[in-house]
Amino acid sequence: MKVRYLFFLLFISVTIFSCQKSNNVSKIPHIALLYFGSGEGTDSIRLNFDTAFLQFSIVDGDADLGNDPNGSQKDIYIKDFRYDTGFAGYFFPAIDQSIEDPKKGIQGTCTFEFTPDILTSRSDSLHMATGDTTHFEVYIMDRAGHQSNHIVTGPIIMRP
Repeated sequence: MKVRYLFFLLFISVTIFSCQKSNNVSKIPHIALLYFGSGEGTDSIRLNFDTAFLQFSIVDGDADLGNDPNGSQKDIYIKDFRYDTGFAGYFFPAIDQSIEDPKKGIQGTCTFEFTPDILTSRSDSLHMATGDTTHFEVYIMDRAGHQSNHIVTGPIIMRP
């Protein structure tokens, strides 16, 4: 009789632990490029007029995306390959904390707008007259300071 109870308890324990889903996604965020170009679907924009869009998917195993806008750590880091100034940082919009669950992680899509004040031509006369071309390197950082993989966009042509 005692052996029967022991097997029953063992069966219940195995059943409970096998029903729990564990989060096997890395705590280090991962991004993948989905789209980069103009709102019209081209790789060309008109300077001081058009907006370009960068869209990428995000997966983070512990759901700790979104830094304090009053702090110094940003969320999205973007480097323009035309310049040696390094990466410029930007914040994610506010993320609803009700969807942040470290046990489940978080995944989604981010669309970053390169507004006309961000995309400018180099100031020499040739580029001002004929346009400019560049591409960007992008990564994100979570609240724990984990840096994602880096993605590189295709070229974008900026015409006067």
